[in-house]
Amino acid sequence: MRKKPLKYFMVFLLLVILAGGCSSEPTQSSKIDSSGLPHQMTWSVYDVGSGGYAEMSAIANALTDIHGSQIRMLPSASGVGRMVPLKREIASVGKVGDEIQLAFEGTEEFASRDWGPQDVRAFWAPISQFGFAVRKNSDIQSIHDLKGKKIPVIAGNTSVNIKNEALLAFAGLTWEDVKPVKITSYSGQGDALVQGQIDVAGINPTASSMFEAHSKGGIRWLELDEDDTEGWERVEAVAPWLFPYSLSNGAGMESEMAVMGHGYLIGGYAKQDEETVYALIKEMDKSFNKYKDAMPNLALYSKDEVLTEPKGIPFHDGVIKFFKEEGLWSDEKQAQNDRLIERFDQLKSAWNQVLDEADQEGITDKEFKEYWLMKKEELVK
Repeated sequence: MRKKPLKYFMVFLLLVILAGGCSSEPTQSSKIDSSGLPHQMTWSVYDVGSGGYAEMSAIANALTDIHGSQIRMLPSASGVGRMVPLKREIASVGKVGDEIQLAFEGTEEFASRDWGPQDVRAFWAPISQFGFAVRKNSDIQSIHDLKGKKIPVIAGNTSVNIKNEALLAFAGLTWEDVKPVKITSYSGQGDALVQGQIDVAGINPTASSMFEAHSKGGIRWLELDEDDTEGWERVEAVAPWLFPYSLSNGAGMESEMAVMGHGYLIGGYAKQDEETVYALIKEMDKSFNKYKDAMPNLALYSKDEVLTEPKGIPFHDGVIKFFKEEGLWSDEKQAQNDRLIERFDQLKSAWNQVLDEADQEGITDKEFKEYWLMKKEELVK
């Protein structure tokens, strides 16, 4: 009989240990090393096997080698999946795509009652490229020849689809002017283009699938005139983080071509500590030579190559501090950053108003997205 209290005590102790082991890890430890970096960090990143995951892993390895930093990676294949750990403060840093831009605006997947406009910031903005490719023998000679053509819609990939919409807008077209074709895979566009399933592929010109497509008959890229002011205004109306960009190392390119650029962001929330974000960017810059050759795209992470003009979302104060030290900031950029912060204040105010009105009017969750986007057009200019 005397053994039962001991038995119950051991069971209780085991449960306490398991409960502690299953608790969620903090985004970062309170322990700060001499560089200003937290000893422990959690980063939200693209899924294992992706370029984004490999790039962030290389940076994490460099920081670990130099400072002994313990960096936990949380991979996800979806944009919402990468934003959730940041929102819930499980992760402090995210390698994100257009989802952070959409979250700032409270659109697409972030137009639900659970989300709405998010007070997010850019930490670092390596530039990525995007354009429309056609088969070499295609009768499409210009971006303005797309009416009635087969344009891909990638299943579950808002980031790509909104860029395709922006490219159509450049030409003065909408989805109603073309034939949308559902494609299950972003990387599968190369084969779909070669086989004639689609007339254009909306993709990064340096994607490996496009080099393969070029080897099977040749491809061309539809150039975007950098001086077409009205065309770029239409692009920005769809996705204000896109801008003119030229490159020469894309599949099938024999000389420099004008396509679209966008920040392939590292980002997080505005409430992240300024000095901690500054320390991260400072150490990424100092350790650049240690990770720059790990992946081809990491050369674009240099402070001399990244986007320093605010596009779509504001830069974090910690990043601005670094830019100022390096002579990469200006009064014009500060004014642009301030305008974006003011826009978020307007978005948040409108969101709170719309939430109240939706509750009063009995708007269902199913109806809410359309209701919010309609009211947003009225309230936010």
